[in-house]
Amino acid sequence: KDNPYCRNVTWSSNAKLLNAWKEGKTGYPWVDACMSQLQKEGWIHHLGRHAVACFLTRGDLWQSWEEGADHFEGQLLDADYALNNFNWMWLSCSGFFYQYFRCYSPVTFQKKNDPHGHFIRKWVPELANLPAKYIYEPWK
Repeated sequence: KDNPYCRNVTWSSNAKLLNAWKEGKTGYPWVDACMSQLQKEGWIHHLGRHAVACFLTRGDLWQSWEEGADHFEGQLLDADYALNNFNWMWLSCSGFFYQYFRCYSPVTFQKKNDPHGHFIRKWVPELANLPAKYIYEPWK
Protein backbone atom coordinates (compact mmCIF):
# COMPACT_ATOMS: atom_id res chain seq x y z
CA LYS A 1 0.00 0.00 0.00
CA ASP A 2 1.14 3.50 -0.85
CA ASN A 3 4.40 2.25 -2.36
CA PRO A 4 5.30 4.44 -5.36
CA TYR A 5 6.90 1.46 -7.10
CA CYS A 6 3.81 -0.69 -6.87
CA ARG A 7 0.41 -0.54 -8.47
CA ASN A 8 -2.38 -0.17 -5.93
CA VAL A 9 -4.92 -2.86 -6.74
CA THR A 10 -8.26 -3.08 -5.02
CA TRP A 11 -8.25 -6.79 -4.27
CA SER A 12 -11.34 -8.65 -3.17
CA SER A 13 -11.37 -10.38 0.19
CA ASN A 14 -13.33 -13.62 0.15
CA ALA A 15 -12.34 -16.22 2.75
CA LYS A 16 -14.40 -18.94 1.03
CA LEU A 17 -12.57 -18.49 -2.30
CA LEU A 18 -9.19 -18.22 -0.58
CA ASN A 19 -9.76 -21.41 1.42
CA ALA A 20 -10.98 -23.30 -1.66
CA TRP A 21 -7.73 -22.30 -3.40
CA LYS A 22 -5.58 -23.30 -0.41
CA GLU A 23 -7.36 -26.66 -0.08
CA GLY A 24 -7.28 -27.45 -3.81
CA LYS A 25 -11.07 -27.33 -4.09
CA THR A 26 -11.56 -24.65 -6.76
CA GLY A 27 -13.14 -26.95 -9.33
CA TYR A 28 -10.30 -26.33 -11.79
CA PRO A 29 -8.45 -29.66 -11.90
CA TRP A 30 -4.97 -28.38 -12.75
CA VAL A 31 -5.08 -25.68 -10.06
CA ASP A 32 -6.44 -28.20 -7.56
CA ALA A 33 -3.75 -30.74 -8.48
CA CYS A 34 -1.00 -28.17 -7.95
CA MET A 35 -2.40 -27.13 -4.59
CA SER A 36 -2.78 -30.77 -3.56
CA GLN A 37 0.87 -31.39 -4.44
CA LEU A 38 1.84 -28.34 -2.38
CA GLN A 39 -0.08 -29.67 0.64
CA LYS A 40 1.42 -33.13 0.40
CA GLU A 41 4.98 -32.46 -0.79
CA GLY A 42 5.68 -28.84 0.04
CA TRP A 43 6.71 -28.17 -3.53
CA ILE A 44 5.25 -27.28 -6.95
CA HIS A 45 7.06 -26.86 -10.29
CA HIS A 46 7.64 -23.20 -11.11
CA LEU A 47 5.04 -23.19 -13.91
CA GLY A 48 2.48 -24.60 -11.49
CA ARG A 49 3.42 -21.86 -9.03
CA HIS A 50 2.87 -19.27 -11.74
CA ALA A 51 -0.49 -20.76 -12.70
CA VAL A 52 -1.91 -20.91 -9.17
CA ALA A 53 -0.64 -17.38 -8.48
CA CYS A 54 -2.34 -16.03 -11.60
CA PHE A 55 -5.50 -17.96 -10.73
CA LEU A 56 -5.63 -16.55 -7.19
CA THR A 57 -4.94 -12.97 -8.20
CA ARG A 58 -5.64 -11.38 -11.58
CA GLY A 59 -6.74 -14.49 -13.44
CA ASP A 60 -9.85 -15.66 -11.65
CA LEU A 61 -10.33 -15.15 -7.92
CA TRP A 62 -9.02 -11.58 -7.60
CA GLN A 63 -7.61 -12.19 -4.11
CA SER A 64 -4.57 -10.34 -2.79
CA TRP A 65 -1.13 -11.61 -3.75
CA GLU A 66 -0.18 -11.22 -0.08
CA GLU A 67 -2.57 -14.03 0.88
CA GLY A 68 -0.93 -16.31 -1.68
CA ALA A 69 2.58 -15.31 -0.63
CA ASP A 70 1.77 -15.99 3.03
CA HIS A 71 0.35 -19.40 2.17
CA PHE A 72 3.37 -20.35 0.03
CA GLU A 73 5.73 -19.12 2.75
CA GLY A 74 4.14 -21.56 5.19
CA GLN A 75 3.94 -24.50 2.77
CA LEU A 76 6.98 -24.48 0.48
CA LEU A 77 10.03 -26.43 1.60
CA ASP A 78 12.16 -24.20 -0.63
CA ALA A 79 10.51 -20.94 0.47
CA ASP A 80 12.67 -17.86 0.15
CA TYR A 81 11.02 -14.77 1.62
CA ALA A 82 12.37 -12.22 -0.87
CA LEU A 83 11.96 -14.38 -3.97
CA ASN A 84 8.50 -15.58 -2.92
CA ASN A 85 7.17 -12.08 -2.33
CA PHE A 86 8.73 -10.62 -5.47
CA ASN A 87 7.31 -13.43 -7.62
CA TRP A 88 3.84 -12.93 -6.16
CA MET A 89 4.00 -9.19 -6.82
CA TRP A 90 5.23 -9.83 -10.34
CA LEU A 91 2.65 -12.49 -11.21
CA SER A 92 -0.20 -10.44 -9.76
CA CYS A 93 1.00 -7.44 -11.82
CA SER A 94 0.90 -5.24 -8.76
CA GLY A 95 4.55 -4.37 -8.36
CA PHE A 96 7.68 -3.24 -10.19
CA PHE A 97 7.17 -4.73 -13.64
CA TYR A 98 3.38 -4.85 -13.77
CA GLN A 99 2.81 -4.85 -17.51
CA TYR A 100 3.51 -8.55 -17.71
CA PHE A 101 1.16 -9.93 -20.36
CA ARG A 102 1.00 -13.64 -19.56
CA CYS A 103 -1.78 -14.96 -17.41
CA TYR A 104 -1.77 -18.73 -17.24
CA SER A 105 -5.07 -20.33 -18.14
CA PRO A 106 -6.22 -22.90 -15.58
CA VAL A 107 -7.40 -25.05 -18.50
CA THR A 108 -5.42 -24.61 -21.71
CA PHE A 109 -1.86 -23.97 -20.51
CA GLN A 110 -1.16 -27.39 -19.02
CA LYS A 111 -3.29 -29.23 -21.58
CA LYS A 112 -0.53 -28.97 -24.19
CA ASN A 113 2.11 -30.37 -21.77
CA ASP A 114 0.02 -33.21 -20.34
CA PRO A 115 -2.91 -33.87 -22.71
CA HIS A 116 -4.03 -37.00 -20.85
CA GLY A 117 -3.96 -35.31 -17.44
CA HIS A 118 -1.60 -37.72 -15.67
CA PHE A 119 -0.61 -35.01 -13.18
CA ILE A 120 -4.25 -34.27 -12.36
CA ARG A 121 -5.06 -37.99 -12.04
CA LYS A 122 -2.24 -38.37 -9.51
CA TRP A 123 -3.06 -35.37 -7.31
CA VAL A 124 -6.86 -35.28 -7.65
CA PRO A 125 -7.72 -38.98 -7.37
CA GLU A 126 -11.45 -38.24 -7.58
CA LEU A 127 -10.84 -37.52 -11.28
CA ALA A 128 -8.53 -40.47 -11.97
CA ASN A 129 -11.06 -42.33 -14.11
CA LEU A 130 -12.36 -39.34 -16.04
CA PRO A 131 -11.94 -39.56 -19.83
CA ALA A 132 -9.03 -37.46 -21.09
CA LYS A 133 -11.32 -35.13 -23.03
CA TYR A 134 -12.88 -33.99 -19.72
CA ILE A 135 -9.87 -34.07 -17.39
CA TYR A 136 -9.21 -30.32 -17.63
CA GLU A 137 -12.88 -29.32 -17.88
CA PRO A 138 -15.03 -31.89 -16.08
CA TRP A 139 -18.05 -29.58 -16.23
CA LYS A 140 -18.35 -30.02 -20.03
